[in-house]
Amino acid sequence: MRIKISKENDELLYKLKTLYNFKNDGIVPRIAFSNSLLSGKMFDTEKEVIPSSDGKEFRDDKAIFGTVLGSGSNTIIFKSIVDQHYGKNTFEDEFIKLFKLHLNHGLNIWNNKIEKANISKGDHIDILLKIVKNGLDLRKNIVKTNFTSQKINPKEFAELLTFELGKTEEGENVVIKINDLREFDNRNIAIAGMAGSGKTQLVKDILYQISKNTNNELKFIFFDYKGEGNPEQLKPFLDATKCEFVDIVNDGGIDFNPFISVNLEERQRPFSIKAFVDTIATFVPSVGVAQKNILTNVITDLFDSKNGSYPTINELFENLEEYYEENNRRPDTLFAGIQDLTTNIFNCNPNNSDILDKSLYLNLPPALSDTLRQLVVFLLLRYFNSYFSSTNDCEPQGHIFPLRYLIVIDEAHIYLKNKNARKALEELLRLLRSKGVIIVMLSQGVEDYKTKDFDFASQVKLPICLNVQNKDYKAISNFVGTPSSKYKLETEIKKLESGKGLINIGEPKMIELRQWWKTKKEENI
Repeated sequence: MRIKISKENDELLYKLKTLYNFKNDGIVPRIAFSNSLLSGKMFDTEKEVIPSSDGKEFRDDKAIFGTVLGSGSNTIIFKSIVDQHYGKNTFEDEFIKLFKLHLNHGLNIWNNKIEKANISKGDHIDILLKIVKNGLDLRKNIVKTNFTSQKINPKEFAELLTFELGKTEEGENVVIKINDLREFDNRNIAIAGMAGSGKTQLVKDILYQISKNTNNELKFIFFDYKGEGNPEQLKPFLDATKCEFVDIVNDGGIDFNPFISVNLEERQRPFSIKAFVDTIATFVPSVGVAQKNILTNVITDLFDSKNGSYPTINELFENLEEYYEENNRRPDTLFAGIQDLTTNIFNCNPNNSDILDKSLYLNLPPALSDTLRQLVVFLLLRYFNSYFSSTNDCEPQGHIFPLRYLIVIDEAHIYLKNKNARKALEELLRLLRSKGVIIVMLSQGVEDYKTKDFDFASQVKLPICLNVQNKDYKAISNFVGTPSSKYKLETEIKKLESGKGLINIGEPKMIELRQWWKTKKEENI
């Protein structure tokens, strides 16, 4: 999570930090934020003017929210406080807006008191102690939350996982310790690079290293949206990663029933069905409220008739077709969308093995419509969301965060253009980071990751910028993070070309990237 404060607040932060001789940049904002909440102040993000982002950037959760509890960030504690204050569950973009509003309010309250105080007499210390006392008084009102233990315990890789990105210009290997909490508080990766930049070859090399270094324990799924995968050409990669290749068209579909994302428990099932219907409506064009209600009712009746087992996509279409005939409805986009899903896309055999038990390269050729390709991807993502939601959060073992699965989403800009798909991806990134799932997104430009309603780079700890069409400094800086030296980043940007990548860990670095085709040749795979 990245939070960039206003220049005005930045100046107040520096003033107060210097006055109290605090060593940590995060102490003042935490106190100011808490002081604002203590005052009972409430903000409406739809009506308030959000403070600008022209000041200091806190790129690391730990820098601004601290790490009092263990080695992880305390972001969740502050978010819980905000959620309780406003009586609702806030999404990340709303939380950031509220944090900035309360930070601005709290800093001004604090500074106004300082302006009237006699510093030489130590009045500023009394002001701080009063804030602390008010906070301690609140401990009388403790909110207790009951948690129920989860039933699903997926396999975990609980050792340190490393892989190399390539070499610096000085010839040093760039080693990524992706699940070391001392280096990464989330494990999501975003790669930006135009066609021919080497991003697909880089990802394949990373997947090869991860498979090799985990003895193939950490499984993955690779969504090849372009559908250019050739099983013969991919054979060395597939063999090296013990990955199964499935071409949705030529192999007659994937052994997977999308309905298994629906919770069969009576109280949970209506919510699961709604989520399933929302996924359909996100990608099938012109599906309105009436059609969503029809689909919801048809699916609900279908589950009722199955007595605790899962229906198939073909059974869904048969029931939908029957509904349309009985109600004299003409076939529409919903009808056509569900009918398309019956054309050997999903093999809904109840004896299918769990898709999570193997690594999978899913080829989505252009013979499928864009609607179908996107729908297939998100029906699978819906299942991953549902499955991992029912698991416990991963428990760090020392500074190692256990890992359970890896998802690679190619051509991510296709989905980021769709408002509802963006929301689903945002939810996925937020939820699965605590579940031990690494999400890798590939797109053509750095600007693809920043939409008007969400900055996806804020959920990514390892952004890698390859050769991109738009080499605008501001766009790249927003993607990789504010550098320690603007000049250094500007210099490195000019060096971008095919096979090279830019990261900003500590400082901007240009890397000669590892490429699968080279590794295959060098290791004689």
